[in-house]
Amino acid sequence: MSDPVTDEDRERRRQQKIQRQLDEALADSFPASDPVSIVTSSEEEDWGVEPSAPAPPQEPAPPSKP
Repeated sequence: MSDPVTDEDRERRRQQKIQRQLDEALADSFPASDPVSIVTSSEEEDWGVEPSAPAPPQEPAPPSKP
């Protein structure tokens, strides 16, 4: 009998799939100068990305002198 698939196994497989897609895209683009690109779902786009805090407000630049 096989072991049940865990969330950890699913995540590992998803990450391996993304890595394979990147490897294939890189191989397909070589030696061209275009950047590597793959199409992913919105879930895959968030992979490995920490939620970012909003940027702090910037102070206005001082007026320039003539």
